[in-house]
Amino acid sequence: MLLNSKVARSSAAWRFVIVGGFCAVLNVAFQLLAVDKLHVHYLGAAMLSFLIINAVGFALNKRYTFRSASAAVWQELWRYYVTMLGSVLANLALMFVLVSVIGLHYLWASVVVTAMLAATNFLMHADWTFRSDVET
Repeated sequence: MLLNSKVARSSAAWRFVIVGGFCAVLNVAFQLLAVDKLHVHYLGAAMLSFLIINAVGFALNKRYTFRSASAAVWQELWRYYVTMLGSVLANLALMFVLVSVIGLHYLWASVVVTAMLAATNFLMHADWTFRSDVET
């Protein structure tokens, strides 16, 4: 039983990486468009991107990563966005430090921040958002 649980979590973690990678590419593309073409401030672009890309992330993580068949979609969605609210606050603080304080380009900062927050987000989604629905 314990081995099956570890295999399921490992499989879900790899699916989470795939979904996260896809969403990260969408995030960078959105920020590039918003900042360089539409002249949106980098923090505003990061916030808008975060809200839009998370809708995609929820759908993909629910069905593909965690294979949730739960009918409690609103409960999962609420938990997902609560988790991601904590993540967005960390995201904005880290983006500010990396870009405005350290001087890193906003796109590189976005990649670094995404990598830093990925593990925490996976654990929160596996253990709370989609709690009982992790399977292989």
